[in-house]
Amino acid sequence: MVGRIDFRKIETPAQFQVLCERLLSRMFPDFHGVNQAGGDAGIDGFCIWGEQFFQFTHPQSNVPLRKVREDLEKAKQFAGLKKWYFLCSQSLSKATWTYIEAERVQCPFQIIIWDAAVLRELLSKQPDIVDEFLTDYAKKAHEGTEAIRGDLKSLKKIVTRAKRRPPRSGDAPEGLEIDENQRQDIHDLIMDIAEYQAKRRHLKNLGPVIGHEWKLFKDKYDLSSYDRLPKAKFAEAIGHLKTKWGAQRNNEPRYMTSQRERNGIHAIAKSLGWDDAKRHEFYRTVTGKNSLNEMSRQEIHKVFAALRQLQADSDAA
Repeated sequence: MVGRIDFRKIETPAQFQVLCERLLSRMFPDFHGVNQAGGDAGIDGFCIWGEQFFQFTHPQSNVPLRKVREDLEKAKQFAGLKKWYFLCSQSLSKATWTYIEAERVQCPFQIIIWDAAVLRELLSKQPDIVDEFLTDYAKKAHEGTEAIRGDLKSLKKIVTRAKRRPPRSGDAPEGLEIDENQRQDIHDLIMDIAEYQAKRRHLKNLGPVIGHEWKLFKDKYDLSSYDRLPKAKFAEAIGHLKTKWGAQRNNEPRYMTSQRERNGIHAIAKSLGWDDAKRHEFYRTVTGKNSLNEMSRQEIHKVFAALRQLQADSDAA
């Protein structure tokens, strides 16, 4: 059921609002939608006026941090508000989650985020709503178009890369290279290493140091470009970079956070009474991957955030 829930099939924000209203009416018997005529003042729905407000957003791509900030500021104008729900059809960026966590500490009411992962989980329990709003036909048509676009983009990428950087023996075959999140993990760690090296040597120009670290990495794995690293070598490459970073400093700031989130995922799943099968099913729903060992740092954070939200909702119920 979860695999059928593709929010790209929702064509307009108005359709997404109707979908959210149907879901919330099922979950909250006293839910009421708000007519948009004349502006909604930051409220798309409510349960018990003045205590629980709901806001919906259905962007075409990422959810702008500005959107979350503006809607939250509108909600703060209502005295006595106890819970503010923000429903969105996309995942949130790291910067947006950082902002939300900071606001949760000081906000007078509870902030509850239902992003795409949480909404899919909730909708999976309402098959009739899924059938009404998310038909297979629309999904297949969209996926067909996206597949054609993906093939053209991939072909263009191959031709461009071959012109700029001749392939090397360590390059992964097309389709078997690391994904975007894994590329970001490698990029962040190499930049940490280079910046620390430059700081230790009191260098104002980071360019040569950064270039040197990238060359060392590509030469080690015989790559024409770091994003051609085979997915199967990702864990090895991250281990190598973490060891190198640890040799320079006695801490791993970004990966300490990742390890704490790994531990938190297991602890929250246990508190919810989930067995291993349920936990792995949730992993696949959020990231499409079966275990934490297969995930990048960003994907681990995404699972942790979604699980923590489910725990908060469970405690509030």
